[in-house]
Amino acid sequence: MKRISRKTHGIIDYLWAAVIISAPFILGFINVMPAAMCFFIAALIVILQSLFTNYELGMWKKLPMAFHLDMDVVLGFTLAISPWLFGFYQQIFWPHVVMGAFSIVAGLTTNSNSLIKDI
Repeated sequence: MKRISRKTHGIIDYLWAAVIISAPFILGFINVMPAAMCFFIAALIVILQSLFTNYELGMWKKLPMAFHLDMDVVLGFTLAISPWLFGFYQQIFWPHVVMGAFSIVAGLTTNSNSLIKDI
């Protein structure tokens, strides 16, 4: 059984984006440009995806919730392997692995049932 509600997932989306935007500054890897850019791009993707998702916190409601959740898993996996994919794993990798894993878990444990018909 999926445990996270759609509304809670929406709140998590926006908070997650805020955390990964601030993480390079707080954790001190803002000068490791590939590592910081992975976080900034992931945040942009999550914010745009959230604004366009057909759920309680979406603004334009064009993307089905199931697609959103699938993309969370894909984004999480990509973020988790990005230190090795882009070659910055010797400088920093734990934040990417942790936040990637969080995205995967959120995508897999959110109830996609809709009160509003998915488009």
